[in-house]
Amino acid sequence: MDEKEIRTKRQSEVSKAGKEKENEVINLLLSDSKINEKFLVGTPSQVLDNMEPLYIRYGTEKAQIDSDICIVSKKDNKLVCVISVKKSFRERGAQTAYWAVKIKQQNKNYKYILATPDVDKELFNEKFLDKKRKWRIILPYECDGVFIYSYENKKYHEGNFYVGADYLIEYVRKLDT
Repeated sequence: MDEKEIRTKRQSEVSKAGKEKENEVINLLLSDSKINEKFLVGTPSQVLDNMEPLYIRYGTEKAQIDSDICIVSKKDNKLVCVISVKKSFRERGAQTAYWAVKIKQQNKNYKYILATPDVDKELFNEKFLDKKRKWRIILPYECDGVFIYSYENKKYHEGNFYVGADYLIEYVRKLDT
């Protein structure tokens, strides 16, 4: 295999793993009857009639934000939350923080949150709670919420940072109130 084929294969594997994590979050949210009753949850193309709220303006140009999952209120068909799902970070943490900042600057009327299983423990290591890495500091400050959903029996909460799937479910339940 040459270098281009290796890179293409790697990108395909990363994309597939990312889609699996998006589906985990969608299934987690849709497993809750209250969320199912009040919201449409899915990819932007599944739940939005109009993609315009997902665009940020740059003068006469526009770009679509990172929007893996959208949550739409069934009551008024209004976008209430966008979820960026990340399996791991590195430069992707900067991307999430950037879009969160741009959404706030342009006064979008929805929440922008991050959901992650934090497979590399880059955001949460229960043995070293006081030693926060860069993204553990930046992301909860810029995003409306950061949720590590992969811990079923652990709960931790500090500001906009939450560990435990229950916190993500509770947050979404309250979006329409």
